[in-house]
Amino acid sequence: MAETSISVGKKAISPMISIVLLIAFTVAVGGILSLWLTTLASTQTTTTGTAAEKQVLCARSVLEVTEVYYKDPTKANVTVTYTYGTEVLTGFNVFFVDSARNSQNATVLATNKTTLSPGDSATFVFSGLGSLSSSASFQSVRVVAKCQDTYPISGECKAGQACMSQY
Repeated sequence: MAETSISVGKKAISPMISIVLLIAFTVAVGGILSLWLTTLASTQTTTTGTAAEKQVLCARSVLEVTEVYYKDPTKANVTVTYTYGTEVLTGFNVFFVDSARNSQNATVLATNKTTLSPGDSATFVFSGLGSLSSSASFQSVRVVAKCQDTYPISGECKAGQACMSQY
């Protein structure tokens, strides 16, 4: 049999001190969590507020397709005007739909004017729009640009509107 020895003369922590230590530990952990949550909430509020301000600035932007001049839907000149806003527009994409419901997306190349400031206009020249029927006419032309490299701003010209003309 194994012998067990009991120490005589050593005392354990009194119950009162152990309760005080547990309460102090709980309060310290609660204080640390409270500080962390306050900092997190403040950071998130600032980040969200900044993003909302950017979105509001971009939401005020107005991009108009002022003229679509084409011979047939495989060749077109598209003029856009940035009539109102405060931010620079970049990254233009043009979506063409012909009367036969064929569609094609065309990205404006960097060799063309690829940024617009408020009040500016630009004409984009497209040829070789092979997905579109040469015997049809345009149904709609939509230009989409990016505001602050994130938020899309668009303008559209539809068949029958003054902006659409065939030469």
